[in-house]
Amino acid sequence: MPHTQFVHAFREAAPYIHYLRGKTLVIGIASSLLQGQTLASIAADLNLLAALGIKLVLVHGSDCQINELCKQAQISPHFHQHRRVTDTAVLTLAQQACGQVQFAFQAALSLGFAHSPQRTPRLRVATGNFIVAKPLGVLDGVDMDYTGQVRKLDCAAMADYLAQNAIVLLSPMGVSMSGQAYHLAMAEVAAAAAIQLQAEKLIFLTEWDGIFHQNNELAHELTAAQAHELLAETTPQSPILHAAVEALQHNVSRVQVLSGSLNGGLLRELFTREGVGTSIAPTPFMTVRAAQEFDIADIIALIRPLEERGVLVRRSREYLENHIHEFHVLENDRQIYGCVMLKQFADNADVAELACLVVSPNARDGGYGDLLLQHIISQTKILGKRRLFALTTHTSDWFAERGFQAACVDDLPPERALEYAESGRQSRVFVMDLSN
Repeated sequence: MPHTQFVHAFREAAPYIHYLRGKTLVIGIASSLLQGQTLASIAADLNLLAALGIKLVLVHGSDCQINELCKQAQISPHFHQHRRVTDTAVLTLAQQACGQVQFAFQAALSLGFAHSPQRTPRLRVATGNFIVAKPLGVLDGVDMDYTGQVRKLDCAAMADYLAQNAIVLLSPMGVSMSGQAYHLAMAEVAAAAAIQLQAEKLIFLTEWDGIFHQNNELAHELTAAQAHELLAETTPQSPILHAAVEALQHNVSRVQVLSGSLNGGLLRELFTREGVGTSIAPTPFMTVRAAQEFDIADIIALIRPLEERGVLVRRSREYLENHIHEFHVLENDRQIYGCVMLKQFADNADVAELACLVVSPNARDGGYGDLLLQHIISQTKILGKRRLFALTTHTSDWFAERGFQAACVDDLPPERALEYAESGRQSRVFVMDLSN
């Protein structure tokens, strides 16, 4: 990788690393991924996340391993509503499969970093009787036998291990208050852990690239409501979607679903703007909102390069602090990618000015400039203004293409005309009529 690409990638990742440090992530991992090089790659990335100070709770699947043991024992598996019917014989095989997977996972996690310049401390993995289960019972007349569901989790014990920088590893097995073992669904265990631990994110590493719409198109972003709509049709992805909706309804801020077989996919999903899979949030990811004081640093980062090139008028931090109420920012997945200013004038109540419209260089193909413009037009109309001005030295075509008309300095409010004369910038003046 060229040095410039490395620097760009590292700078892009830095805010996400800072945000996730000290946070808890619950990661459910499909059973088909828990072998060979795929498992080794996932374990390496999990080691890296732990080294960055991210607290991890892992929940592994076991269906593929149980199916293989059933095949060897000449037992035909039975399913109902995408849940395995677990009789006595299958329960024994499920316990065996979980033990094998758990040991293999612990071994993979114990390898640490490859090519490390120094010996890294061995990652501690905590397992135990964290899950109290109860029977699922009879569904649609089908006795699910020893298929269970989560009753509660020992969150205090898990939190203690996480505070000691250990990874908590959960198997999809639980024991009831009476001592009976039950086989559980990986997605349900992961969702329960995320909810009860108040995790920041719930992540599913699956054999799919993400969640798909009914037309088989990959959904890169979904709201909880959209995810719930997809549950109307039962598919192999339904258990993951149900777990996602449940977690989001209980204040987990984000659920992400991606392919676990994509080398480095987990890192790209967590530390890049685009990600690689499906991200599900309670509300829409992108919003334009009124700026707050805590946005000032992000606004400075956006406008300073253009100020240094003379494209924008220089605005001091003090100016921004005093005028932050005039700014609006475009936020996508907790990152600020654009800003704009809406100025009003005491000497002319009918007009307003759009100023300082900036979009991050990393997001200029996303239509963010148009979203900011439409937001300002809407706000201007709400304020009862009849005309919206914009002054520019470099983007005349952009404003003209969006319905602004060329105007002259004499059309500006007197206060703004005086500022124009004093600046000496000779900006072009554009106006949009909002009276219709």
